[in-house]
Amino acid sequence: MFDFHYEKIGKNKDILSVVLAGKLDGENSDYLMDCVKDEVLDGSTKLVIDCGRLGYVSSLGLGMLVRIHSRMAKLGGDVKLANVQGTISKLMGVVGLNRIFHMYATVEEAVAAHGG
Repeated sequence: MFDFHYEKIGKNKDILSVVLAGKLDGENSDYLMDCVKDEVLDGSTKLVIDCGRLGYVSSLGLGMLVRIHSRMAKLGGDVKLANVQGTISKLMGVVGLNRIFHMYATVEEAVAAHGG
C-alpha cells in the first residue's frame, strides 16, 4: 500500500512538503510524479520529501525520485529528502543517491536548508 499527502510549509509557505508512506514502486510512482508535477507547474521550486513512513522503495521508485530531482533542477528548484532511515537509507547509499540528494534527519532541518 502507498499513500502520500502534501502541503505548503515554511515561513512563507513556499516549500512543498510531500510525506510518503508505505511502498513506493512501479504501481504508484507515476501517480506521485503527476501530483508533484502539477505543484511544480504552479510555481513550487522548493521540495522536501519526507521518507519517515516509507517502508519500501523499488528500483522504479528510486528512478522516480531521480526524475523528480531532475525536473526540479531544470526549473531552478531543489529537492531535499528528510527522515531517510533503515534499509532505504542503506539502499540510497549503495546506489549513490546520497551524492544526488541532500538528506536531512528531520523535515525541520530540510526546511531550514531551503531557507524557510
